[in-house]
Amino acid sequence: MDLLRKCQILQKENIKQENQFLDLKTTSNKLSLVILAGGLGSRYNGQKQIDPIGPNNEALMEYSIYDALSVGINHFVFVVNQQFEDDTRKYFKKIIDDKGASVEFILQTTYSSVSRNYYDNIINRQKPWGTGHALLVTKNHITDHFIVINADDYYGKDAFMKAMSLATDNSITPNNYGIVTYQLENTLSENGSVSRGVCKIINDTLKDVNEHTNIFKYQDKIIFEEDNKSGIIPANTPVSMNFWILHSSIFRTLEDKFENFMKINSTELKSEFFLPQVINDLIHEKKVEVVAAQSSDQWFGMTYPQDKETVKEEIRTKIENGFYPKKLWH
Repeated sequence: MDLLRKCQILQKENIKQENQFLDLKTTSNKLSLVILAGGLGSRYNGQKQIDPIGPNNEALMEYSIYDALSVGINHFVFVVNQQFEDDTRKYFKKIIDDKGASVEFILQTTYSSVSRNYYDNIINRQKPWGTGHALLVTKNHITDHFIVINADDYYGKDAFMKAMSLATDNSITPNNYGIVTYQLENTLSENGSVSRGVCKIINDTLKDVNEHTNIFKYQDKIIFEEDNKSGIIPANTPVSMNFWILHSSIFRTLEDKFENFMKINSTELKSEFFLPQVINDLIHEKKVEVVAAQSSDQWFGMTYPQDKETVKEEIRTKIENGFYPKKLWH
């Protein structure tokens, strides 16, 4: 069988699998939540998006769903990978259906939203193409403004309240987006270095996001090291944790920039198309302005296997302090 025919068969199989995941419902014109749960965490060594951390085996993203529902979000879009099993999909669907909201599941594969011109180049690619690609595959399911979050991060209710405020006062438009940032010192892991988008903010407007891939705490300082450079970053520096409030106008830009990305990177096995970089480009091209709000909450997430116990303890503390019920869903 020639290579082109093999790629066509693989694409048909991917489309068939993708359709099995879709729950086709009318998209709400209110604020939607897109949950990026399709990544393959190389440092975590497992399906961290659904790893149980709550007292009743709740996954971390269930607390984001709980917070989103509490501020009135009623449309949820999950971007998932092939490890996101049917029983898991049914579990989340029941939770959201029971709250009177709608939900869709979209499968992200290496072939999703990829031009046929590159099929020969990507046959050996194992990982999807990153957060920008993950959002791009939702383009037919979002018609207005929406929030984007990572499934394996805890953001806290304050972030969702700030996002809802921006959405309801008409601050999110085709040329105006939003971001909720966190203080760098509130986003570090005790178990290794982290990647963070360091933000430059002037008068509550995001001017630049500079991605650092190797940030860690050393003694009483926060250090970055990469590309033969190193430096100190102040503890109160605002950083992006991929909590964006966007408008559906971004999808046309994502399509164009992903096509340009593929022209250069289609033969690469690990290159990724990052959402923050796309938004940063739009800022510097003066095509959008991004209003920035800083969360008062402590971020936490699961980058390394050792982070799981820390996250479980954080959730346990929040339950004890009354932020969440011990049994999240009734």
